[in-house]
Amino acid sequence: MSLEQQPNFLTCPAMPELPAGDAPPTSSQPPQRPAPRPEPPKSGYQFPWKKALVLVGILALVGVMLLAAPGLVGGVRAGSGALRAQSALKQAQAHALAREFREADQELSSAESALLEVRAGLRMTGPWRQAPWVGSKIRALEEVERAGSAAIGGLRDLLFAAISIQDALEGATGPDGLGVDPNRSYNDLSKEEKRAVIARLAESLPRMRTAREKVAIAAEAWKRVPQDQLFAPIRNALAPLADRLPDASRQLDEAVSILEIAVPILGYPTPKTYLVLLQNADEMRPTGGFIGNVGLMSVDAGDLAHIEFEDVYAVDNPVINTWKEAPPEIMRRELGIPAWFLRDANWSPDVPESFERVLDFYVREMKLGRNADLHVDGVIALQPELFRQLLLLTGPIVVDGKTFGADNFFDQLQYDVEQGFFLEDDLPVAQRKEIVAKVGDELIAKLTSQPASRWPNMLDIAAKSLDQKDILIYSRDRNLQSLIDARGWGGRTLGTEGDELWVIDANLAALKTDGVMDKRIIYSVDATDPGGPVATVRLRYTNTNRTLSWRYTRYRSYTRVYVPEGSELLSWSGISNNRNPDVLKELGKTVFGGFWIVQPGATGELVFRYRLPARVREKISSGPYTLLVQRQPGAEAKLTLDLRFGKTVRSASPGEDEEQFGDDRYRYETDLVENETFTIGF
Repeated sequence: MSLEQQPNFLTCPAMPELPAGDAPPTSSQPPQRPAPRPEPPKSGYQFPWKKALVLVGILALVGVMLLAAPGLVGGVRAGSGALRAQSALKQAQAHALAREFREADQELSSAESALLEVRAGLRMTGPWRQAPWVGSKIRALEEVERAGSAAIGGLRDLLFAAISIQDALEGATGPDGLGVDPNRSYNDLSKEEKRAVIARLAESLPRMRTAREKVAIAAEAWKRVPQDQLFAPIRNALAPLADRLPDASRQLDEAVSILEIAVPILGYPTPKTYLVLLQNADEMRPTGGFIGNVGLMSVDAGDLAHIEFEDVYAVDNPVINTWKEAPPEIMRRELGIPAWFLRDANWSPDVPESFERVLDFYVREMKLGRNADLHVDGVIALQPELFRQLLLLTGPIVVDGKTFGADNFFDQLQYDVEQGFFLEDDLPVAQRKEIVAKVGDELIAKLTSQPASRWPNMLDIAAKSLDQKDILIYSRDRNLQSLIDARGWGGRTLGTEGDELWVIDANLAALKTDGVMDKRIIYSVDATDPGGPVATVRLRYTNTNRTLSWRYTRYRSYTRVYVPEGSELLSWSGISNNRNPDVLKELGKTVFGGFWIVQPGATGELVFRYRLPARVREKISSGPYTLLVQRQPGAEAKLTLDLRFGKTVRSASPGEDEEQFGDDRYRYETDLVENETFTIGF
């Protein structure tokens, strides 16, 4: 092969030289289909897609299970703890009702531990707390657990106080050698036992205050819990505790407040002496009624050392010719009295002011008339409704052959005092009210013989009577008086930055006619007047008794209406003898006063129309508008409001009837049994 015949890899690389016999066909020969190129040899490996997918699925499932496991385990743990808490709480309640306070505390301790399990279980849920649906439920359960723990902590503090008091009772023994049990009464306790109980109450007060705060916090926390976000098993397990929290908070607040006041009033740590007033609401006076009887009560660490009632005239009459206190002009004119005596001393509607004057008059009259030197620490005033409630608890009492029950107590007593004494030929007029003292002594004897198991019922009556001002308390101890005022139990005048109304009646020589008067207070405001809002107070009183008698006569009242300071009187009507009204400033308020008469079977109206001051106008302009209506102690009246603002009322508390929504007026009607505050938003 010549050099030219050798293959050139530049022009024909990888192509071997064909043999001579295989020369390419000439153009005259048909072309041949080239032979197929052989397949490259296959490797020996294929990727297992199906197995890989299965493996990924298994890994994902394991991952989900790993993520879910804490949530599942935590949820089971929390649910189990909640059920154990429910069981323990039920047992605690049963023990508490049986006065087994230590056993109740042990069950509460178990409930506390169970709630710690709930807390631990919820913490195990980890990242699930942030999940959209499950997370909200977990967070709601955490709120439940916190509220439940606070509540149980408060209840344990309260039980600690109960155990302490129980120890004081059971640690002392009476003449029979037995510990104090629910069947023993106040009379069964020795003076030393009473002091021990009061001392333990005083020692327990700090713990009870803490309990009050914890339970109040728990009650507020329950309100914030979204109930629809709770898992049903846990919601059902803790529902009994949640349902009782509002009542428990209210009752504990009342109990602590009463004890804070009762401990010093009961003469601990030092003895106390009080002037007790029996005020007759059927003969209305500013602080609740005419002072018919007074009694001096001494108490030493819960032991009632002395109490003695007498007719108020027995105090006034010995000084009738030497007493020189000048009475208010309206008393001098309508009652014809030469001086201002103890019986009329409760003239100011501000109870502390009136009762300080009562104390001053009493001490000085007793010194002048009997040469008695007295130290008195305060005043306790009682209304007839209190005695009716107590007789419902104790049952009827019998005095001098007469039965006094809850239904006839006051009628029978009124008759004996005003008429019955005439039938006793040997009974001087000055002794006509001795029956009151006898009834009081018998009622006290029956109350102090009530078993300890009924003391909570007596506490409830006391709390209700204080709220409704059937009991009023005044103390010369400033710290104690501050506690009394804070609870609204002292009848002190209230102040407000908004609108206000306070109607004060004073029966002047109208016998017991307040007892048959139907009283309606109608208050309207027209804020559309260009000169500023104009208010109208319309007192519509009906004398439902149609004849004159020893008990009822024409209604004669000097009525004062207390309104915002700076109010301008525009017109009036209904004042007797067409007299002009008195316009005064008292107790930080403007006062319109007038004397008026309502004949038997008739209806009378006393009306004052006045322009409200600028500060009330501004409240109506910018909102919200507020109205404080104070109730005179002992008074019964229906209150009707009709307030027109000239712009749409958007909100109101208390709310109107639904059919009255959406206009520019607020209308409301209620029985005025306590102070009321109304708030209207625009």
